[in-house]
Amino acid sequence: MPPKANTETAQVVKVIKTTAKSRGSSMMLSVLMVLIAFLGGLFTPPSLHLARELKTSESRPDENSSADLTTSAPALPHIPCTTSNLENYLHVSPVKGLHVVCVETIYLDGHGIEHPLGSDITSHERRLELSNSLRLTLYKGAHSRKLLRRVTINGSKYGEGGIGNIDWNELKIKLLLELELLPEQPTTQPWAVFSALGERIVGENDRVSSNEDVINKLASSEMVVVAEGGNWIWPGVHEGFRRTVELDPSASSKSQKQVTIETLSLRPLVVSVEGFLSDEECDYIAEIASPQVKYSSVSLKDADKGKDSSEWRTSQSAFLSARDDEVLTEIDHRVASLTRIPRNHQEYVQVLRYGAGEKYDSHHDYFDPSAYRSDKSTLRLIENGKKNRYATVFWYLTDVHDGGETIFPRYGGAPAPRSHKDCSIGLKVKPQKGKVVIFYSLDASGEMDPFSLHGACPVGENNLKWAANKWIWNAPMPYVSDE
Repeated sequence: MPPKANTETAQVVKVIKTTAKSRGSSMMLSVLMVLIAFLGGLFTPPSLHLARELKTSESRPDENSSADLTTSAPALPHIPCTTSNLENYLHVSPVKGLHVVCVETIYLDGHGIEHPLGSDITSHERRLELSNSLRLTLYKGAHSRKLLRRVTINGSKYGEGGIGNIDWNELKIKLLLELELLPEQPTTQPWAVFSALGERIVGENDRVSSNEDVINKLASSEMVVVAEGGNWIWPGVHEGFRRTVELDPSASSKSQKQVTIETLSLRPLVVSVEGFLSDEECDYIAEIASPQVKYSSVSLKDADKGKDSSEWRTSQSAFLSARDDEVLTEIDHRVASLTRIPRNHQEYVQVLRYGAGEKYDSHHDYFDPSAYRSDKSTLRLIENGKKNRYATVFWYLTDVHDGGETIFPRYGGAPAPRSHKDCSIGLKVKPQKGKVVIFYSLDASGEMDPFSLHGACPVGENNLKWAANKWIWNAPMPYVSDE
């Protein structure tokens, strides 16, 4: 076996050992399969899993795909990997499951020697035309520069024709090895690659019929983000970080097409957007929900069977469908544009009414399969943990002058509170009419985030709180159409 293969074999074994430590002993079978494959000389690096994966990518579409990979699509916006742009994505500490990759186009001759394209060639489109190879600069964990790795994919071996001749599967192998990406797990979705603005480019299990299209999208974007959980997540960067993003023009009739996302917390990841809803929209939602609200129930865990929901939650609520409602339909599309997650991942909006003294004790929005073993209906819904609530977009429909804050008691990585009724410690977000907060129940790797524990503090005397939440899942669900 040539030295390169030996090197990659060692890398693969290292990847799987790391996986086994972090995800349990279920991956040990993969180790055995890899060793058998290499000893028998039947498969090329990096693993049997990869051979299966490459075969699957040609035949099976990913149900989460929001892009058509069978036809050519317009090039994505070019976000160069400048220092200032990287500062909008990299973190002081590694983020589990989130990676930033710079895809630089270069020209290599048949001997693998790089030839500069010339400082006079400043157009990115022109550089794409003249290049035949890619240099990847990888920031594992979306971490700072000191952890970067660089690898080169020599496209000259594929003959003339530019970067479009590069095999996506070769690039995929590089990502798997360098970022130590895990194969799809029973309780996670397959990983995916996104543009820096959150447009999905390609996923682990996508059917790719146009290799050239995928490579051109990656190279055109230059800066891309890999999310191991398969869904876009806005990088928090640091507390107080603000980024302005464009909303899809078709997603809002409002004159404002831009919103500013501010990071309130990194652990758990919580961001906010002021003025996302107009006063008229807030009033409309509360008005149509008012006749329908009734005291809320909760999904009882096995340990809580037989208890009354009011022990934890004393608010009133109602679910509203956006069907035949132009206002709610537009907001659904706006939420999808803001989160960069397709509309068919959403649940119906749940509208909440909290009177004086009413509250909701701290809880998680995700469903932990281990807590619902006797609840067959819930286990079927979440497919034993394969599907789960990924993010919550929480809407404030009124100002509240006293109480009613949304609290995150494990803010900053704090230990679990002694009492889930305690509203004295943690990050508190004050209700502000028209503002939304987004918090992620699953982290970027697709795993449940225990730090996403949150609650609603009691509303003060002579105050009334109207709010709503839009739960977003990590996979399509039957509630809302993507049309």
